[in-house]
Amino acid sequence: MSEAPSAWDDAVRAAAVFAVDPAGTGGVVLRARAGPVRDRWAALLAERLHGDTPIHRIPVNVTDDRLLGGLDLTATLHAGRPIAAKGLLAHADGGVLRIAMADRLAAGTASKIAGAMDTGEVAFARDGVAETHPARFGVVAFDEGDAPDEHPPEALTDR
Repeated sequence: MSEAPSAWDDAVRAAAVFAVDPAGTGGVVLRARAGPVRDRWAALLAERLHGDTPIHRIPVNVTDDRLLGGLDLTATLHAGRPIAAKGLLAHADGGVLRIAMADRLAAGTASKIAGAMDTGEVAFARDGVAETHPARFGVVAFDEGDAPDEHPPEALTDR
């Protein structure tokens, strides 16, 4: 007689599938609070990813400039002309975005991440600078919600 898979078995299987092709898979949502079990799962995922796959952490309160890119003030002042700085989505190209407290992520931020996932690129135009960069990545969204109605924005979970 075989036993039904446990939640841990399902989580390990999800990590293995995601690690094969993070951008192609889209992402994985793991409902788990910060702690040793979640840390073990994250380590397991890192072991299964290709050695050169970068993992970038996205803070839940990330600004649009940091997420999408914007004006690099120091370089602009030095060069005397507008110089762009890549955002986290462009830096994550070919890698993984790790979002802790994804259940608290603003809907607008989730939409911007989802848009980059859909198109495989991130574009911004402001402050006299306009650029487009490749942005193919997978997302690991940690859902730390207490209540059943607390969950990451649908813009992320439907991908």
